[in-house]
Amino acid sequence: MPMVEPHRLRPRGQHPSRSLSSRSLSSRGAVALASALLLVLTGCTATRTAPPSPRAPSSAAAIDPAACVPDPAAVVDRRPGTATKGNLSPALTESLDAAASAAFTATTAPGAVVAVRSPKGTWVDAYGVADLTTGAPLTTDVHHRIGSVTKTFTTTLIMQLVARKKLSLSDPISTYVPNVPNGSEITILQLANMTSGIANYTDDLEFMKLYLTDYSIIWTVDQRLATAFAMPPTSAPGAEFHYSNTNTVLLGEVVEKITGHTLAEELQRQIFDPLRLTATSYPLASAVMPDPHAHGYTNLGIVSGAISADAPLRDTTAWNVSQAGASGEIISRVDDLLTYGRALGTGQGLLPRDAQIQRLSSIPVPSGYGIGMNCVQGWIGHNGQVPGFNTALYYDTRTDTTVVVEVNGDHPTGTTGTTPADAIFYAVAAALGRGLEGPTG
Repeated sequence: MPMVEPHRLRPRGQHPSRSLSSRSLSSRGAVALASALLLVLTGCTATRTAPPSPRAPSSAAAIDPAACVPDPAAVVDRRPGTATKGNLSPALTESLDAAASAAFTATTAPGAVVAVRSPKGTWVDAYGVADLTTGAPLTTDVHHRIGSVTKTFTTTLIMQLVARKKLSLSDPISTYVPNVPNGSEITILQLANMTSGIANYTDDLEFMKLYLTDYSIIWTVDQRLATAFAMPPTSAPGAEFHYSNTNTVLLGEVVEKITGHTLAEELQRQIFDPLRLTATSYPLASAVMPDPHAHGYTNLGIVSGAISADAPLRDTTAWNVSQAGASGEIISRVDDLLTYGRALGTGQGLLPRDAQIQRLSSIPVPSGYGIGMNCVQGWIGHNGQVPGFNTALYYDTRTDTTVVVEVNGDHPTGTTGTTPADAIFYAVAAALGRGLEGPTG
């Protein structure tokens, strides 16, 4: 699934910029698409400035009250295993269920799986249906396409290579991948924090039309990169934030070049196996989903020759998502994502202490996009969308709480373009007392 510019996770009421180039999708279509088809909530404004460089790792990171993660060292040093699989209290369970149920009902999605894990316990529930044809109820054990959440996995592999001194964040991409426009000036860090200026191939109208017309196409890396490289840069390297799936596709190529292994092999060896993510996979252009799985549904399609977010509803379960690759192809399950979400936030089981401190310190204050992950008011993670499947995975660095939302539909909710998974996440965060408040309008 092609990807378009997403919206960063943002305080409620804060609207993203709607400006897109003439080669891009319409603003309505862009909102409904996803970055690979993945959509990452960005909180972008019409005027963007380059985010600051990551702080240097420190054995005792200074507390910065203005930062999205004020005390990275405290998060990294958090006691392993604090979050528990025991049940949450009946009162909190009731509150979370009411919030999730109301938010789900307000969406047009067929079904949703919602989960919370914290030091107080774990709660997981499912709402709606897995199949609109049979009416089969959605269950909590379904496999799910996680879209742009994949970016957090790919950039974790990059940070592991940095920690092993196989790579530097200051290396130019031209060292590893030839023929990248401005490649000698674009660093690995700029690819990871979306400031490279490289165009997003899923912003290309013809690419999107072809994908939405023939979803059986297996897209190669070369095809995706050629599409992006033929588009004008969005800015000079390092000058502005611009969400681009091309960045993470390039980082996947870097992983393969340095390790000599495929991205799928490195994900399995370095992340899936160490964290025991037994239901998580990188499908390598296969459209087959493991059982059990829900059917995915999208309103995205071609209407009167144009891309529309209000096309007739289509079942996307068998769609090939090879166009997403390193930026959005992973399949997972809610129990694995709860484990991974905490590891992503603390670094435990994934990165050495200093490398995770560096990553948590890479986010523009007080919110923004760092090394492969988004942050606002202490919540770090990513969301993602491929046609028919919508995901939100966030870890609260202040309360050691992970929230996962999986939705088998992608039509935006309301007038702000909020995806169903994000709408439910907002409601659950508020029920946890960690709601995302911000300016209105």
